[in-house]
Amino acid sequence: MKKIKTIFERNWEGDRKIIDKPLFKENDFIEAIATEKLDGTNVKVTIRNHEAVRLEKRRNPNKIQKAKGIEEPWYEDANEFNPSDKWIFDALKNTNLTKISDGEFNGEAVGTKIQGNPLKLENNRIVFFTLGQVPIFDNVPITYQELKEWLPKQISKYGNNCKIEGIVWHKNNIPFGKIKLKDFKY
Repeated sequence: MKKIKTIFERNWEGDRKIIDKPLFKENDFIEAIATEKLDGTNVKVTIRNHEAVRLEKRRNPNKIQKAKGIEEPWYEDANEFNPSDKWIFDALKNTNLTKISDGEFNGEAVGTKIQGNPLKLENNRIVFFTLGQVPIFDNVPITYQELKEWLPKQISKYGNNCKIEGIVWHKNNIPFGKIKLKDFKY
């Protein structure tokens, strides 16, 4: 799994917020699909015969690993007996897999006990990215100033009467860029 780049440079020497210096060209966004960035825990589920046979969670490199040049995250097996994995297993239990074919699917575990439930959901569940379950936003601006004004006004299409965390752009079903509301200095 490759980390998705934020679409603007960051002020690494200061507050780490983004600055008005795009990392992508306007052409990069042609035919791109903008989806809602859901605030949860990134997971990967392996499905066989409509049953989950493996649940993995995203693991980011720690400071020592980063110092050794390891920058990209990876997945590791979740452990049903580890209290820190309890709620992602609950999310999997609450996710309907009956119409999903065999394969490995990345998604976001979201809900009542995950990341403080910013989406105000009534239970835990997994939203799969590649299966078109994440809401699409049309006419999303791509300039710094337009996004700074547009993002705070957006209501989640997945959550219950709450703001969106941000936007992820995809091309050919592959995410290439993202922006979060908290990336901006207000």
